[in-house]
Amino acid sequence: MKKTLLLVIVLLAATLASAVAQSRPSPRKLTPTGRGNSAPTGKGSPKPPPEYTPITTVPTSSEPEGPKAPSYVGKVKLKKPVLVYYQEPEPGKSVQQLVMAEENLRLLKILNLEQLMERREVFVDGLGNFPLPGTDASKYRLLGTSLVAEETRRPAGDGRCFYSRLKVPSPGLLYVVLEPAEEYRHFVKGPQKKGAALNFQANGLPGIDSVRAAYTLRKLSAAERDAGTGETIR
Repeated sequence: MKKTLLLVIVLLAATLASAVAQSRPSPRKLTPTGRGNSAPTGKGSPKPPPEYTPITTVPTSSEPEGPKAPSYVGKVKLKKPVLVYYQEPEPGKSVQQLVMAEENLRLLKILNLEQLMERREVFVDGLGNFPLPGTDASKYRLLGTSLVAEETRRPAGDGRCFYSRLKVPSPGLLYVVLEPAEEYRHFVKGPQKKGAALNFQANGLPGIDSVRAAYTLRKLSAAERDAGTGETIR
């Protein structure tokens, strides 16, 4: 009897284990979706950055060679404008022609050349020969202010520099052009008492990249157009 009861218990245990095993779900096999490991894109997911094409400027027409108009022209009115023949203190050799109001000559005593060039009230005498935008280039030119400077040179009060007054027509306007400093950085003291020499090994404006050059507007007659002189106008 005990053997029969034990056999029945073993059969019941085996039947129960088989039933439990069949009731467990089989593991699923993942099927590829074709999108790899990329996360799904929805309304909340960030968009990829756009691709930009470099912008290039192509000239639409070829212009004839000749004096090009300056990129920037402004006007300034100085009270009693003067042309300063600046000389750097020894042992420096740099010289420069500056334009400022006569009342600002005091700056020569306390500022060096680079500091003067950075002041809004100080300009350099222009070296260019530009047409004024909006005018007839064959009749009007922007030329340096030295053309309207008096011949008389007066001491500037710093013991080195001299100045001449400018005969600027009423209302006393000058034209200001923003230019690269390259053509203005190589002036040094010449062998003569007056004037300057060019030394391309020298750099009188090492910390200056651009200068504000002062010009006067000149009206040229037919005979004077090639010579670059003429009547000064407003």
